[in-house]
Amino acid sequence: MIKKFIMISVLLVAAGCSSNSKAIEKVDTVPLETEKQPALIEQEEEDEIEQYIEFFLNDEQVLINLQMVPILKEYLNGVKNRKATINEMKLERLPLDDHQIYLLEFSCFSEACSYLLFNQSGENPAYLVADLAKFKKMLVSPEESKVAIQFGRINNQNFETDHLVVTDLKQWKVLSLNNETNDANILNYKWPYVTVHWIDEESLNVNIPDVIEPSSQNFSEWSQLGESTLTETILTTGD
Repeated sequence: MIKKFIMISVLLVAAGCSSNSKAIEKVDTVPLETEKQPALIEQEEEDEIEQYIEFFLNDEQVLINLQMVPILKEYLNGVKNRKATINEMKLERLPLDDHQIYLLEFSCFSEACSYLLFNQSGENPAYLVADLAKFKKMLVSPEESKVAIQFGRINNQNFETDHLVVTDLKQWKVLSLNNETNDANILNYKWPYVTVHWIDEESLNVNIPDVIEPSSQNFSEWSQLGESTLTETILTTGD
């Protein structure tokens, strides 16, 4: 199967076709079958045929409107077998009490995938938050106003490096991250993260291996010493 990757790190990808359309919608009725594979369906909307990808989660049925997510629509237009490609997609709802946020995994190759983040409530564009990466974990800020998602990627030296994407859940936008500790760039898959946690609503603590520079040899030597020495970095969120 031909895989079509989108080489963009963070991008607003939803474009409105009508004022009433949403990129993602939850069907009110609880699905009778939750083991069904995702499927492409068509619905007639105001004399036009709109295409949706239908997902069945544990307790809900969710539709993604392809007209509202051009990047996903173009990806599907470029593959040979759309049905098989859609069957391989995975959608999960993030465990948040006050927000209906979904993460879509698609366009996977050798365990590296692309990821779209959706907001079901209100005006809900989708953000492409990672490409050629693997979802690792989600971290919610103490007051649940923000969410940080950690992604990993195997680099050309065959060790895993990490990246963080932080989204403001109230204003629904991806935030920049600023290193308040030093001039090192620990984002964009430059370093592996040992630990990550929120300090407060505006800042995160990220610990990385205490080595001079990221390299396979340095990390191997650091590992042999017991992985006990870490460099602490404080990242703060910005607009």
